[in-house]
Amino acid sequence: MSVAIVRPLMLAVLAAALLEQPSSAVGSQSAPYLPVWMTGCWSGERGAEKFHERWTGGDDSTLLGVAHTTKAGKLAAFEFLRVVVKDGRAVYVAQPNGAPPTEFAATAATPTRVVFENPAHDFPKRVIYEKSGADRLTASIDGGSEKANRIEYLMTRAACDR
Repeated sequence: MSVAIVRPLMLAVLAAALLEQPSSAVGSQSAPYLPVWMTGCWSGERGAEKFHERWTGGDDSTLLGVAHTTKAGKLAAFEFLRVVVKDGRAVYVAQPNGAPPTEFAATAATPTRVVFENPAHDFPKRVIYEKSGADRLTASIDGGSEKANRIEYLMTRAACDR
């Protein structure tokens, strides 16, 4: 093979390998991983429920989020959310319906997926965000495994006019 072919091929393989490396959310690099790909406005629906999330960057170590769910056009639930750096790792902080904060530490991350866990919490024990392409985001919660009471929120990018 010629150098003109090998070099781009090697760069493509290296780039793919780097994208699959776990992030510092699990302590493998010097700076904690923040899933900035979550920023923006997202919406989805399931039956009569419509849900929305809005994520913005607070600073280099914080993402701020707010979520709400409506049923029949009326507010059914809301949640204040954050992803912050705490003790050198990314932590998801949830406050559903104004409750005190519950923390979930990042245990795994790639450039398109992040898993936050709190095994001591009743439910959920895990919160997972996964991005598919530029316009799809899935948030899911479960009881600690893929099969334990999993609830998925399939969302697409939405206008931030609400």
